[in-house]
Amino acid sequence: MAGNLPISWPESNGWLVLSARPDALSEIRSQALARCNAGGAIAYISFATDRGDALIDDMAELGAPAGYLVDLEDSDNNAIHERLSNAGMVVIEAGNDIERMKRLMTHTVMHAMKESLEYGALVLLEGLASSLAGSSLIDASGEICAGLKMVENAAILTEVGSIAESEAAQRILLTQPEMVCIAIERGAALALGPGGQVETWGESAVTFSLGAITNAVAR
Repeated sequence: MAGNLPISWPESNGWLVLSARPDALSEIRSQALARCNAGGAIAYISFATDRGDALIDDMAELGAPAGYLVDLEDSDNNAIHERLSNAGMVVIEAGNDIERMKRLMTHTVMHAMKESLEYGALVLLEGLASSLAGSSLIDASGEICAGLKMVENAAILTEVGSIAESEAAQRILLTQPEMVCIAIERGAALALGPGGQVETWGESAVTFSLGAITNAVAR
C-alpha cells in the first residue's frame, strides 16, 4: 500500500500512529500498547483540561507499563528532550486549542520524538494532534496553514467520514491539488511504520484522496 501513497514520514525503526479522538469502544490504544517497545516507559503529553489524568488512568487499565507526564511548558529543554527521546512510547492527547499545541510542539519536542522513533518507539497522536502532524491544516480562524510536517504531502482530518463532503478537505485540495487528504473516522487509526509499512487499525474507516480519486483504505 505504501507505494501507492505519495506521502512520507521519518525513516525509523518505530511506528507513527495517527488516530481520531479516542472512542470508549475503540481498541486503538490497546493496539498501540501491543505494538510499542516494551523496554521503555510511556511519555504522555496532554493538552486536555484534566492534564492527562483520564488518559493515564485508561492506559493503566489497559496494562500500560510505567509512564510519566511531560510538561512542554517546562523551561528546561534538555529535560523535555531526555524524557521524550528515551521513551518506548509517546502518547499525545489533543485538546481543543490547536494554536497552543502548535506553539508548544517546538523544535526540541520534534527532534526528541524523531530520536525516539529511530530507537523503535511508537508515537501515538490523537484527535487534533493528528491533524497537526500533516503538512497543511485549517487553523482556528479557518485559514490554511502549515502543520508540523511529520507526514509530508498530507493533510490529515479527523472525525471526518467523507472527504468529498468535507469543506476543509475541499479547500485544501482546491489550493494544493498535489496534497493527499487523509480522513480518519472516530475509532480508526493510520499506522505508519518502518520500511514504508502502512496499516489501518480499528473498525471505522480511514479514507485518502489522490487528486480527484478518493479511496477507502479500511472499514
